[in-house]
Order: sequence, then structure tokens, then C-alpha cells
Amino acid sequence: MSTWAQLLADIRTDLKDTGTTPRWADAALFLYAKDAIRDYSTFFPLVKRATLTVQAGSYALPADLIEVWMVECPANRFLEKRLERPGSHYDTATVPNKYSIEGSSILLDGTPQGGDPVILTYGALHVVPTDVAQATTLTIPVLDEELIRIYVKAKATEQIRTQQASLDRFKLGSGARDDNPLMPETGNLMDEYRRKIAERIPGGVVKLWRAR
Repeated sequence: MSTWAQLLADIRTDLKDTGTTPRWADAALFLYAKDAIRDYSTFFPLVKRATLTVQAGSYALPADLIEVWMVECPANRFLEKRLERPGSHYDTATVPNKYSIEGSSILLDGTPQGGDPVILTYGALHVVPTDVAQATTLTIPVLDEELIRIYVKAKATEQIRTQQASLDRFKLGSGARDDNPLMPETGNLMDEYRRKIAERIPGGVVKLWRAR
């Protein structure tokens, strides 16, 4: 895994912005990179496993949660997600069998026995640096760092497009100047990012029969 400093250097190389007077400030590239990591995480979340703490009868979900995958109580005893149905009444069980999600908390239909832990396996946000100068070790696989660089390039190009449009008075639909040449480039970069995301998502045909 790379550090934030290494990724920032790679981003500048990709942008051809390694001169003594950089075009993009570290703070701007830091902002775009954080957005890129958060977007990437929705497609390829980090797998985490955490023991939850009870608070007023419920269990708070982690702040970096994207999706709940499994709930255990105790370990290796998997609970079923309760399907909410209007007008239905749900009885309290002796031991937890099902769980439900309300806001940022998990509720169980029973009380864990003898201090049994409630364990959550979930998809989480990848590590996002909290400071532009921080030497944070990232959790994104090195193979996928290209995706972050492409996203940042698209956002950086979009910034140039906006500035150029303001200077040259481009205005979409005005009939005067709506030919900003940077607009297609920005769209192409973001399309490339989405295409490469799709290429990394497993897919294909699953055979439900076999030839005799």
C-alpha cells in the first residue's frame, strides 16, 4: 500500500505538474483525492469486522460503514435481517435471532446471553487522509491507484474548464460561446474512470446446468 505522500507525487506526475511553481495546490488535489477515495469505496469497500458496543439498548454502527454484510451473536452464530412489514408485530426473543437497522444503530430482537459479543462484518470506507501533510498509509490496492489518479485528473480538468469559461465568457445555450473545448476532455476522463471501475467488477455467466 502507498502513503498519501506517494500518491500525491504520482498524481502530480500524471498531471505533468512537477515544476517549482505547481499549477494545483496540495489542498486542491487533497480535496479531489478524498472525493475519489470515497467514490471508489462505494464500489470496492474495505472489509472490516468490529465488535459493537451497546448504548441504551441498541448498537451504534461504525462511522465509516457503507453496507452491513453480517451480524453475529455470539461469534459464528449469524443473525437474520428482519424484514419489516406494515402492521406486523414482532415479539422479543430469549436470545437474538434477527436484527434490524434504524438510522445509525442496529437493534436485536433479543438480549445477548452471558456477555455474548455482537460482531459486525461490513463494507467500509477506505482510509481517507485527514490532513494534507499527513503521511497516511492508504488501504487502496496499488493496482487501483490509477482509478484515483484518473478521478483527480477529471476534477482538476473541470476546475480549469470552469476558470476558462469564466475568462472567455463561455455560456451554454447562449448561442454566443458554448464551445468550451475542455468540456469533452473532462467528460472523457470521468467516463474512463467509470469504465475501468466496471472492468474491475466481477461478472459473467453462471451455469445452472451441465452438459451430459
